[in-house]
Amino acid sequence: MTPAIRAQRLLLGTGLGLLLASGMALISGVISIEEPGIGFLFPLIGLILLALAGPTGKGQGPLGNLFPNENTESMTMRIEAELMSTKRDDDVGNAWAKLEHTMLSKELEEE
Repeated sequence: MTPAIRAQRLLLGTGLGLLLASGMALISGVISIEEPGIGFLFPLIGLILLALAGPTGKGQGPLGNLFPNENTESMTMRIEAELMSTKRDDDVGNAWAKLEHTMLSKELEEE
């Protein structure tokens, strides 16, 4: 299961839960249609989460970058490539540091 599908399920469950809780609050009279208040934020947030769930499951939309739609193998290959690139950069940095150390040591020995 990809991170995008997991995020989609989480958004769907939370959105539907908020809509269900809002419906129960309307039935019990906690939220009143005649007097709109802060209680109407819950169904609004639920609708927003439901709207975000569809594109997120496909790896698109505003949350597409946070939850990629890639399987385990491609994610492993991407992370290994990033680690190799970071290691190469560190090796280059270490080589420059050794060269600078050698040059400064030679300058100090000459003086």
